[in-house]
Amino acid sequence: MSLSRLQTATDILETRTRAYEAQAYQAHRGMGLGNAEKTPQLTLGASAVDHCLEGGLVCGGLHEVRSPLARDIGAATGFALGLAVRAMQAERGLRGGIVWVTDPATRVDGGGLFPAGLAQYGLDPSSMTMVEPGDLQGAMWAADEAAGCNGLAALIFQIKGNPARFDMTATRRLMLRARQSGVLALTLRQSGEEEASAAATRWRVNTEMSGADKILERGVGAMRLSLTLERNRAGRTGQWLLAWNPKDRSFDHAAPHPAQKHVSGANPPAHSLDRLPISADRRDPSGPMGQVLDRRQDFGRAS
Repeated sequence: MSLSRLQTATDILETRTRAYEAQAYQAHRGMGLGNAEKTPQLTLGASAVDHCLEGGLVCGGLHEVRSPLARDIGAATGFALGLAVRAMQAERGLRGGIVWVTDPATRVDGGGLFPAGLAQYGLDPSSMTMVEPGDLQGAMWAADEAAGCNGLAALIFQIKGNPARFDMTATRRLMLRARQSGVLALTLRQSGEEEASAAATRWRVNTEMSGADKILERGVGAMRLSLTLERNRAGRTGQWLLAWNPKDRSFDHAAPHPAQKHVSGANPPAHSLDRLPISADRRDPSGPMGQVLDRRQDFGRAS
């Protein structure tokens, strides 16, 4: 990133920080709240998940959302956005806005956010500030700055894979800044493997088939995802099938798609779609081969 672009990004973040902090200060004065107010827990809306989290996620900390494959980044992004929207609701206007910082490596196969899609998702696009540095170092710096913004509701830092530079020290620094400011900091790891970090929880998100729209009974319905809590400092983990409710802005428990239901005792699919055996599409073995000719046999000359 050039010096001029870096200074521009700095000015934008500082301006947004002052605006968010001023808004939070006025809200605190209006509600008669002091600085000692306890940071609220962030519920997802799905009762089983909230129970496993003993009430919800703790705002003011670092949490990781990862998609093992690039094809799952859409569902992982939806889950991270859902958490950010819930964080804005939980703050009751005391905090506002979401900062989205992207590692440039994610844009190749991860694409970008679509404002109209965000609106359909139940999120006002004007509440988001996009930061797109030219390299990972600039992205890490921007994420640290946003995590320290007292008036911000959530930070989403999207990275690709498991870069060595974003190590335990870097995640711990991000966690400490989020803890001091009270910001919900989310690391969105695209095509990433499990690794140790300072995150309080780590979620693996896989894409699931969506049903038809319940109201129109046609078209694509609510986003559906398979959610696995891989790591939880509180102890318990689990796996759930959830759907995002854009009207209530919460996650609901979802039933499996009809195409994925298997009756108990029924024969499972012959082959997995992920790994087909060599003989998956072959016919039955052919009959015995014909007579094998001796290469020494004299065929005579061609006429």
